[in-house]
Amino acid sequence: MENIYERTNVQLSKNPGNEECHNSSDILDHTVQSVRGRSHLCSTQTLKNVLAVFSVLLLCTWVGLCAGWILYVSKGISFEALSEDYSRAVQRLSVQEHNANETQRKYEELKVEYRRAQNLLFHCNGNQTCALCGEGWTFYGLKCYLFSTDTLNWTNSRDDCSENGGHLVIITSKLEQDFVSSRVQENHWIGLNDLETEGKWMWVNNKPLTETEEVFWYERKNEPDEPDNWKHEDSSGEDCAALGNERGYTGSWFDASCQKLKNYICEK
Repeated sequence: MENIYERTNVQLSKNPGNEECHNSSDILDHTVQSVRGRSHLCSTQTLKNVLAVFSVLLLCTWVGLCAGWILYVSKGISFEALSEDYSRAVQRLSVQEHNANETQRKYEELKVEYRRAQNLLFHCNGNQTCALCGEGWTFYGLKCYLFSTDTLNWTNSRDDCSENGGHLVIITSKLEQDFVSSRVQENHWIGLNDLETEGKWMWVNNKPLTETEEVFWYERKNEPDEPDNWKHEDSSGEDCAALGNERGYTGSWFDASCQKLKNYICEK
């Protein structure tokens, strides 16, 4: 029996089919090695792909951050510009509101003057002479004027007008300026001064000259205009205003020492 097995084994080893088995084993080994090589190549390629995607994502993130910063800065600038525009608009509205209030105030004052003039005219008959303002006063427009014949300093002139029921004249229009100028031949005190604050001219009703629509200071060509606060005669300066100067020119205003004696114009 053993001899039979031995012979059989020898024959099997010599069998061509057995060689095929050996060849198949070699092919399997080669295939495994090929797969391993391909697996290594695939791993390398995948890593490269991952790195590429990561780089793209990083670049996109950086671009996004830059765009966001630019947008933030541009919005900040726009907001600042809008804030400035808003502030200017608020200032303009405030000025317009002030002007509207001043217009309303002047309108109310005119209504009062108009009613007063109506009352005065109501007591007069067209066929008789009527002294609307009182003896010595001249009626013009809606006011009564008194042109003094005596001379006083500015303070005493103011007080005398007050005792006669009026005040030193307040000139607020060219019509009024032309009227009072036409009635005088020499300089007269008017109700304007800067006694309290140098350069800040105020009317006797405590309203600043800046609210007057028209002013009539004398202007010179090669010398300072009025008011010039000349101190050669009075070291305290010239703090009171007069219609006309001592040379007989009565078409404009001149500042003068409040201690000087002048005629004066009252109104009521």
